Amino acid sequence: MGLSFQSDPVVSCQRMKIAFVGASGYGNTGDDAYPLVFAEQLPAHELVYYNSDLPRSLPDNLDMIVIGGGGVLHNVGAEPEEGESHHFRCMRFYMDAAIERGIPWGFLSCGFQFHAKRDAAYAQALKPWVPYLQQASFITLRSRECVRIACEISGRTDAQFFPDAAYLFHPAGECEQCQPGGVTIVPAGQVNPQHVLTHHYLRQFAASAIPVTWLSMGAGVDDGRLLEDAVQRFPETQIIMRADPETAFRCIAASRLVITGRYHGMVFSRSSRVPFITPLEVPYKLRHEDYSAPVTTAAGHFDVLRRFIGG
Repeated sequence: MGLSFQSDPVVSCQRMKIAFVGASGYGNTGDDAYPLVFAEQLPAHELVYYNSDLPRSLPDNLDMIVIGGGGVLHNVGAEPEEGESHHFRCMRFYMDAAIERGIPWGFLSCGFQFHAKRDAAYAQALKPWVPYLQQASFITLRSRECVRIACEISGRTDAQFFPDAAYLFHPAGECEQCQPGGVTIVPAGQVNPQHVLTHHYLRQFAASAIPVTWLSMGAGVDDGRLLEDAVQRFPETQIIMRADPETAFRCIAASRLVITGRYHGMVFSRSSRVPFITPLEVPYKLRHEDYSAPVTTAAGHFDVLRRFIGG
């Protein structure tokens, strides 16, 4: 297409001030693991974090802006007459700031998200993102399908796939709340206290005297009613409300099986080598997960990023 896609990599090894704009901070346990991973992977640099939907003034001394991690590449809720959602306009604030300042910026461990069963219309839905995908210094995405879409709509050929950065999250220690050797249920979607398949599983576990823990990894607005329902329907099961990333990982790592409707319930299961089950109908990000990709290759996101931060 005749476009110059990438900035020259930064070669200085000096300490940099990097802003991450992602999905953390809203009460989703998996998304809240990203800042912990970033801090571990980039200990020599000063990191500041912003929510994807809360644009604000930025420090004058930023050296880089990173969009990610999480499913922040979407335009859900766009007004028909404008074609841009509130979310996209907020994200544009940060991308425009990087472009205006002439500093490196890009997408790291991101994913596209769409309304249920609307992903076939991705080209139209993601149209406002195209010029920014074309200008980004780097693009690393968490599924091969996301890479395919990014390359198709932007004309780029250099977007790269690596498993989600949260695969690198491995807190030490044991969970004081969990029941070792039990089954952990991470509610979302079809994995809920009212679904017939969930009832079927729970009858089997009860018959084998296997302890069950309901683990909340979603925001209160998502999981509150589900967990209240679980308490009423299955009073013999344990409930862990609003787990932080460390608690969630340790609970999953101590389990013999995980049933999850949440993406990062699956991620924590795979990275701790615990068998897991997801429902038949799952969101876009679970549907396109590459289970053949070694989880350790998630480090590739940071191999790419270090080309632009020099260390």
